[in-house]
Amino acid sequence: MVKNEFPIGQTLIAVSIVEYQEFGGKELCLDQVKLFFNNQTVTLLPIVDTDEIEIINETTTATPVGTAPYWCQSFVGKQLMAVWVCENNQGYRDQVVFAFERLNPSLIFVAEGSVIKIFYTEPVDRIKADKTNLKYSQVS
Repeated sequence: MVKNEFPIGQTLIAVSIVEYQEFGGKELCLDQVKLFFNNQTVTLLPIVDTDEIEIINETTTATPVGTAPYWCQSFVGKQLMAVWVCENNQGYRDQVVFAFERLNPSLIFVAEGSVIKIFYTEPVDRIKADKTNLKYSQVS
């Protein structure tokens, strides 16, 4: 069994980032993400040589109050419920998933191209058939 080093059950207080400036395009690319909790900071860094994510857990006493980029403001003040550290088929740790407030994934951090990219998750809603009475999808 792996020792839990993440602040499960603690409230997210703030988030700070360092943006990677050299990529063009619309995707946000990061050199660093820091998630601040009551007495712990979780730092995510890209490992350039392997496109993995380095995770640093540190005990802290001072944290910024209530600051966060737009993409994670809705998670500030929410409790961390679960963290999944994922390995790809080659054994590289290239993904970290955080669940806030519920046990469903909320934010996914992926190492790609020597940077960290962020993805939101949301449940897939049932498709409502407005003109047909189909209850089930059929493949023929």
